[in-house]
Amino acid sequence: MSPLSNDRNGLPENRDLLRDLEWLAESREVDDSWPGPGPMLVNLNVWMEQLASVGPWYLVAATYAAAQQARQHWDAWLRESPEMALESLVDSQPPTQQLEAVAKWIAAPSDQHKQQALDTIDLTKQLHWFHEEYGDVWFDEPGMWAAESSEFCVLSLTGDPYSPISTSTLATISFACAINSFRRTIKDDVRQPISLILAAVGQQFEHSPR
Repeated sequence: MSPLSNDRNGLPENRDLLRDLEWLAESREVDDSWPGPGPMLVNLNVWMEQLASVGPWYLVAATYAAAQQARQHWDAWLRESPEMALESLVDSQPPTQQLEAVAKWIAAPSDQHKQQALDTIDLTKQLHWFHEEYGDVWFDEPGMWAAESSEFCVLSLTGDPYSPISTSTLATISFACAINSFRRTIKDDVRQPISLILAAVGQQFEHSPR
């Protein structure tokens, strides 16, 4: 990872925060495999840990930008197969409500807004749709990846109270699910969606609380 330069407030410049993900979008060393919540992108989790070290706002804002880009696939799934799409949520609220709750925290971070975001997801769910057990049913549905991206976006803000997994790892899963929502076969390249999502992250960072 490249060293970060700081602005006069002691925070890294937004361009530096994006530089390593730009490398992911351009590199030929990206592993295009599609297991679990893949793709297993080179340095993606390290990049998320770096954002978390700068501050939770950056981690959540990046994850939110990615999940928002993926949400178009949820919207399309809901139009085309509403019963199946809603069934996939179990007892969680739809991605639209989840991301609206996260957006409120991004605009005004508070414990109240964090709790409101946590209330949008079903914490009793033991398995997720990208797990092998559901591969034949959901794995190639872009809307499913979008729904999972939104749910893990919430968890990147709140953490999972029933799991020791770090918020940066939860954010990594959300980001990877967002990328997979743009892939319809395992042969699809991941670099185009990375570039699309990277642009959205850059726009979100323009509103950073400096």
